[in-house]
Amino acid sequence: MNHESSSALPAAIRVRGARVHNLKNIDVDVPLHKIVGIAGVSGSGKSSLALGVLYAEGSRRYLEALSTYTRRRMTQAEKAQVDEIRYVPAALALHQRPGVPGMRSTFGTMTELLNSLRLMFSRLSHYPCPSCGCMVPPSLNIAAEIPLYCPRCGAQVPVLGAEQFAFNSTGACPDCEGTGIVRVVDESTLVPDESLSINEGAVLPWQTLMWSLMKEIAEKMGVRTNVPFRELTPEERDMVFHGPAKKVHLLYQNSKTGAAGEMDFTYFNAVYTVENALAKVTDEKGMKRVERFL
Repeated sequence: MNHESSSALPAAIRVRGARVHNLKNIDVDVPLHKIVGIAGVSGSGKSSLALGVLYAEGSRRYLEALSTYTRRRMTQAEKAQVDEIRYVPAALALHQRPGVPGMRSTFGTMTELLNSLRLMFSRLSHYPCPSCGCMVPPSLNIAAEIPLYCPRCGAQVPVLGAEQFAFNSTGACPDCEGTGIVRVVDESTLVPDESLSINEGAVLPWQTLMWSLMKEIAEKMGVRTNVPFRELTPEERDMVFHGPAKKVHLLYQNSKTGAAGEMDFTYFNAVYTVENALAKVTDEKGMKRVERFL
């Protein structure tokens, strides 16, 4: 397709005389409307072409279309060092960065694309009037934090800031806390072998997620801990699974040092033991310890 023809759509980005870092007066045509990869040996100028030329010019044109208020809050690339660059569309770059530990990391947070999406949803949305239901179109008032009023009835229209579209802040769903998943305890996993007594480790979360002292506390709460779990009464089973977080005064002895002492301990039932451990999970290793009970 002829790039120079004003009547034809361009088929490629035209770069002439690119001089950025390792690029030495390079001429290149980059196909448009296709997924394009830039390959080459180390130091050949791949990143310089992608970020220092194409992105630098594309992002400059994108930012020029935004308001001054918005441009002040977005990172701007330096102007591309080229003799000529034509037909480059507006561009956004997804920067690579080291992995950040966290159960809520997503493609959007790892690349920071989510920041731009939240800004777009906040600024470009149509907002419903709470009085007459009229959909109020996007307005610069939102970016400037000026009250927005319905053009039909004059009522003030509540708008959302970019932060309210974040899944890990004020915009998070109260049920899943922004993860998109609701995890609940599977009670059938808490006592996998009912032929064992509590003293023998029948209540698995007390063996892996909580102090083994819970066995003695359960006994103080009226649960028989020396009989097979299947022989416990419904009341005893309910105490194990759902008993109240009651403080129990206990005389205990450290099995390793032999030191003895008295202390008040709070009872953690089996379900709460798992829920408490889940709330404290910070990495995949911690999740693996808990997910068997979910």
